[in-house]
Amino acid sequence: ILERCENKRVLHVGCTDYPFFEDALSHGYLLHKDLTKVAQHVVGIDIVQDDIDAMKSHGYDVRLIDAEKMSDYLKEEEFDVVLLADVIEHIANPGKVIHESIKVLNGKGMMIITVPNALGIVRFLKSFFKYEQVHPDHLAYYSSSTLETLALTFQLKIEELAWYQFEVRDKRP
Repeated sequence: ILERCENKRVLHVGCTDYPFFEDALSHGYLLHKDLTKVAQHVVGIDIVQDDIDAMKSHGYDVRLIDAEKMSDYLKEEEFDVVLLADVIEHIANPGKVIHESIKVLNGKGMMIITVPNALGIVRFLKSFFKYEQVHPDHLAYYSSSTLETLALTFQLKIEELAWYQFEVRDKRP
């Protein structure tokens, strides 16, 4: 993600990493902070007022904007990259957010979409124990196939499908 955003104008949708903002900031894994180190300019949007206020107090250019209406608020701006990092699974209408993202991209811009893997081995194994560790705000799961179908619905050219692994930060029992 950071390589693709290097020296670019980036719109980071879901920038607060709610509800993990304070933990992510204090432990050094806030993606938005890392983006600001490599990108030419980063604008973050989210719908969590308290976290937006906290991020502003740290000097970040973040705005309280609903992703389903972002083009209304970002009319005068164009971005090289729209980053939807682990955000569309939280949104009731992901197609609307993708459509809005396309509107704020410049002519050669790219969209980066990441989602938790619906078919990840750990998630699968936990299901045998009738346990599903899922963020309380998730509305959907995506596999590589369903994510690809969603992208193609909007005539997006898929340059790469990749998988990544990270430690789960959700500390619920």
